[in-house]
Amino acid sequence: MPKSTGPLSDQIPGLSNTQAPSTQNSMTDNTTSAADKLGANKNTNAIPQGNPSVISSAGAIGKQFNPDGAIGQIGQAVGGPFSKDGVIGSQFDASKDGIAGHVERAVDGPSNPAGSGKKV
Repeated sequence: MPKSTGPLSDQIPGLSNTQAPSTQNSMTDNTTSAADKLGANKNTNAIPQGNPSVISSAGAIGKQFNPDGAIGQIGQAVGGPFSKDGVIGSQFDASKDGIAGHVERAVDGPSNPAGSGKKV
């Protein structure tokens, strides 16, 4: 049997290329919306009140994952996909919509407060 070099979506019957992006966008929108709802109920926003959640980017645990934190420095030193701009490292940027960004919204943190991504 010859080895395929095409996309997996072309090899699975009933799955077209148009389904995957819309599903991804919907999932991201749903996750962002859920994180916004959680964050709206928190009273730990570090910007106005000065009391960040411990897992936000300004909190005791969360700040360790920032590029200058104890854990974030390891990714920076390794570089490549683990650097702050890499595929994996960028997921830890609380100001974006990666993993850390959704956590930041859920705890209403300073880098990505709940509702900050609402379209006007």
